[in-house]
Amino acid sequence: MTALEDLKQLDESLYERFVSTRTNPQGPDAVAAGMRRLWEDTFRGLHNMLGFARSLAAPATDESHAQEEAAFDFGDFAEAAPATSRDSLDLGSLDIGGLLEGLDGGAQADEQTRWNGVLDKIGSIEYGMSQQLKDALERMENALRSGETNQVLGLLDDTQSSTSEGVHALVAAIYEEFCPEVNVATVVPGYLTSLGRALLVRRGLADLATKLTPQNNLLQGEDPSEWEFALAQIRIQMRQFVGSVVCRAMRAADRWQIVEFERELTEQPLKAARMTSEGLVKYIDSLSSVNQREVLVVHDTRTLGEMREALSSARQLLDISPRAARDEMDRAYQAAQRLRGRHPATDELIIGLEKYAPTSSNAGEITKYLEQLESVLAASP
Repeated sequence: MTALEDLKQLDESLYERFVSTRTNPQGPDAVAAGMRRLWEDTFRGLHNMLGFARSLAAPATDESHAQEEAAFDFGDFAEAAPATSRDSLDLGSLDIGGLLEGLDGGAQADEQTRWNGVLDKIGSIEYGMSQQLKDALERMENALRSGETNQVLGLLDDTQSSTSEGVHALVAAIYEEFCPEVNVATVVPGYLTSLGRALLVRRGLADLATKLTPQNNLLQGEDPSEWEFALAQIRIQMRQFVGSVVCRAMRAADRWQIVEFERELTEQPLKAARMTSEGLVKYIDSLSSVNQREVLVVHDTRTLGEMREALSSARQLLDISPRAARDEMDRAYQAAQRLRGRHPATDELIIGLEKYAPTSSNAGEITKYLEQLESVLAASP
């Protein structure tokens, strides 16, 4: 829990650092020192957790080795013993299940045997995370020497996301063995993968654009009597968004810009605010580049494939088994919801799906619903 709490603070720390450097620029040496402190603060709890994991995996008969590991000396990650079964472990794959795949030895005879199996999983996860941290630290130092601050920020963000998943996988390994009925998400609250954050931001920005665009159109229109009301609505929407979890999940530079827009809209007179509002809408539109993040590209490709497969099955089952066809359409509908925020055209179609959802077993309603789902898939860029 301490490791996750430290990791969770990175977003706020990055944002505060970004704001302070905008108003008080720092030299290269000060920036590098600040980045190293930020790195240490972010991963301190994780280092402690990994040291404890190593002490658990240490042979019980080797007391001196166990005591050495329990002392939590994290100066040299190279001391982690390699194993051929661990070399392919990739925490960056964003697939928690993959961390545990192939490590389960099946039904265990007793608790000690089961615990030994868990230790094997813990050892593999610990080794992968330790090696990842070592590699990331080396890349950070190289980037700092080259003055590539933006590269360091990206490295921090990526390492935070993947190590958060590693902590979750470690907790899951224990609970899946001894308390399978427990939802691990309730054990590690606040856990959010990089995919979860990206989906949250994408959908939140799309919703914000949907609310702001019509009001901005009024504000830019030719009827002055509508301007004050439109600006008031834009100010309300921006105030709510800045205080939302979506805004806090945004990258520091984007979050700072959104906050600046909100501050300017609040303080500026009507004439200046009209220009600011126009710039805000264009800026939010530019943030659609979030779709280019690798984690979303992979997610969207898989989701579209799942939707295509479900609709193909539904079409074939329509005349044979309407109920089975409806189940496949429901699967396609859930997949479509995961694409919300990806593109305005498909968003409009996805939102409109609800009014076509069949309320009975009427063949005409079911067919119309299927056609609407197919139109979403056809319109997806």
